[in-house]
Amino acid sequence: MKSEVRRCFLVLAGLAIVLAPAPAQGQVGDIARPIESKELKCLVCKASMVEMEQAVAKVDPNKKVEVGDYRLDATGDSSKKKKILYAKSEMYLTEMMETVCDRMDDYAKARYKKSGRPIVLKMMTESGMNPEMSKVNFVQEGDLNKTLKHLCLEIIENYDEDIIRMFQEEVVKDTDIRLCSQVASYCRDQPVAEDYEYEESQEDQREEL
Repeated sequence: MKSEVRRCFLVLAGLAIVLAPAPAQGQVGDIARPIESKELKCLVCKASMVEMEQAVAKVDPNKKVEVGDYRLDATGDSSKKKKILYAKSEMYLTEMMETVCDRMDDYAKARYKKSGRPIVLKMMTESGMNPEMSKVNFVQEGDLNKTLKHLCLEIIENYDEDIIRMFQEEVVKDTDIRLCSQVASYCRDQPVAEDYEYEESQEDQREEL
């Protein structure tokens, strides 16, 4: 059912772009133009890391798993084994990375109407339709946003070890900025305090990525 809803949104978004009148003269930016590949990779990287943080946050914080060397020593002791939080285990994090890119099917390429700033927008949230949809124009491209998933897979393949290390830290925070800006250099450095929920009020004041 969810996948059908997503397809409907993509079709409607495409029709809105095709039928929409040309931007008025003096409007900021060509809001329907495609997003450059470097910008798009930055946006997909940040969206992917946010999805991972949200997935980890939903794991039972008390759930643990036994890891370590299962071989017994001469006395029959297996003291090298230890229990760690399941959400920080390599097993869980690897499984998470194998499925997180499927969530890019929920996203679409767009630009804010006021500023022309690019975004990969999650169309459906846990509470329903994303209210940001009314503030953007979707980018009209023929790939049905498959590029987003391919870029996500590329990022995971190139930086899987860095991602695991970040999520195994005691405090998991700002992984999108740390990986996408500091490690992979997909994005320009940004203030750590910049959060998604403030985009509406600050969008006209920010520089593009």
